[in-house]
Amino acid sequence: MTTSIDVKPFGTSQDGKKVEFFSLDSGNGCVVGLCSYGATISSVRYADKFGKIDEINFGFDDLASYEAHTSSMGVTVGRYANRIKNAQFMLNGEVIKLDKNSKNVHSAHGGFKGFGNQVFTAEIVETAQGKGGKRGKGVKFTYISADGEGGYPGELTISVTYYLSADNILRFEYDAVSSQDTFINITNHAYFNLDGIAADGSTNVNDHEIQINSGFITPLDADSVCTGEVRPVDNSPFDLRQLSRIGNGIENPDELMKAVNGGYDISYILGADDGQMKDAAYVQSAKSGRAMKVATTQPCLQLYSNANLRETLLRGGKSVFKDAGFCLEAQDYPNGPNIAHFPTRPVRAGEKYHQVIEYQFITLS
Repeated sequence: MTTSIDVKPFGTSQDGKKVEFFSLDSGNGCVVGLCSYGATISSVRYADKFGKIDEINFGFDDLASYEAHTSSMGVTVGRYANRIKNAQFMLNGEVIKLDKNSKNVHSAHGGFKGFGNQVFTAEIVETAQGKGGKRGKGVKFTYISADGEGGYPGELTISVTYYLSADNILRFEYDAVSSQDTFINITNHAYFNLDGIAADGSTNVNDHEIQINSGFITPLDADSVCTGEVRPVDNSPFDLRQLSRIGNGIENPDELMKAVNGGYDISYILGADDGQMKDAAYVQSAKSGRAMKVATTQPCLQLYSNANLRETLLRGGKSVFKDAGFCLEAQDYPNGPNIAHFPTRPVRAGEKYHQVIEYQFITLS
């Protein structure tokens, strides 16, 4: 069984570019929707333990909603994901100044016109991928970021390639090359709820269980900027090395959680940035019988439990609120260019940047 792909128009962007929507069907109970605006994961429909297929990903019905919303809903994030303190860093002895799009002080997710606000070109591709060599078709999205966009040096050519295999692994590969030395940190900001999205606004993730394979976090300051501290998770709500109910932390926040509105919004250190895949996280819901595994080559993983999510109207007119979903954003170190003891390093001119993230969707027996 091979993945099938359907493509249809998804409107015209505010700057006059045609946008497409791709539906990838694994043939095994998983259908993924991708949008060329922001190279976005717009939809994930997956079967529960009763065989019912529901939407488990947050997204919108139309392009205008993606253009208007500021929560990075499912988009590709870059040039540098997370926040850069004071919207600047040193590179080759020069101070590089970035867009100040976070509290008018810091830079977040690549600036005012990061990848999530751009229209990518798209093409259908096919590769051998997935367990047992099963073939998974996919879509390759490409964008050329101009020298100086968001303040970042170098013309950057980036591609995001999504594959969906017959064993329900959604794999995304990030490839980029710059004409100048620069910093690159690309991830995806998809929001999930494994129970689906309730019509009455009651959606939350408190009873989901999560495990993250990390013993260290990188705390934030009052502006949600990484301070450079590396803190053990021992004896804290951030210790998720064993399967734990997400709500236990949300309902009993420590000082770090209170600083970010009472939920999880923190980066975990997974290991070296050595190109090797790491088992990063696992989430499950006993209610629906759905589960999700995350693996990545990235050195860190951001867990965000939507503590700052204001009322948002999703597809089908369904509203979600605070703590409605979770994000697992595999990434480089937050604020890494400004913290000397972090292993973040610049990508040199002509050097190939490559990172991989996999989400595997599972039905519990």
